[in-house]
Amino acid sequence: MNHSIRRYRLAPWLAGVVLAICAGGAMAAPSVNVQHARIRLLPGDLPLAGYCEVKNTGSAKVTLTGASSPAFGGVMMHLSMHKNGEASMKMVDKIDIAPGKTLRFAPGGYHLMLMNRKHSLKVGDVVPITLHFSEGMDLEKKFRVGGANTQ
Repeated sequence: MNHSIRRYRLAPWLAGVVLAICAGGAMAAPSVNVQHARIRLLPGDLPLAGYCEVKNTGSAKVTLTGASSPAFGGVMMHLSMHKNGEASMKMVDKIDIAPGKTLRFAPGGYHLMLMNRKHSLKVGDVVPITLHFSEGMDLEKKFRVGGANTQ
């Protein structure tokens, strides 16, 4: 059998592109740490609230763009506000987290709105929720279900 070996010569600019792609894969991913992940359980089919702390331990800004969970039909990021004595909520599409800073999802502020439960939940259950970042990173965290007084 005659096997011919083909040699290809890469143009210098193409070699640079290949090296850049390979080097990009070796770059450090954004560093994010999620703690105190919990869900406030409410009765019936009421939407639930998810709380946690998301700390950016890296040296570059990260942007949280949403969340999802197999346990819910929808997960949205909301911000609770108080203005002129009235409470309201608005949906948030993205939240920037500066290097070294912590984003707190807590009652009265940012929270995850967990809608359309796919199955019943009880106090003590653990639910996976995946946080999505614009930097191409997804981070799954287990959220523990607490009672209606969960803060």
